[in-house]
Amino acid sequence: MCTFHRVCSVAELQSKGQLGAEVGNQKLALFKVGEDFVATNGLCPHANGPLEEGELDGTTISCPWHGWTFDLTTGVSPDDPCMMLQRYEVKVEGDDVLVGL
Repeated sequence: MCTFHRVCSVAELQSKGQLGAEVGNQKLALFKVGEDFVATNGLCPHANGPLEEGELDGTTISCPWHGWTFDLTTGVSPDDPCMMLQRYEVKVEGDDVLVGL
């Protein structure tokens, strides 16, 4: 069972489209994908690049360091299907975006 943590406001994520957050020692990346909010681990599994600084194109995020891409709807990299992002449950309460860890 996960515990939900407030990471940002809805307005902040909607205006920026993507951002990084930290809960304890866990680095997270949050994205607005269409009408949905998606939370993943914040570091690229290839070389720990900061995913919140990557380029978001539809449902795909590209790591800013080496260009690895990941489908945010599944977490899987089309570059290497064995490489996956950890995805976390997201819920909205009022104006707060909460992530379950």
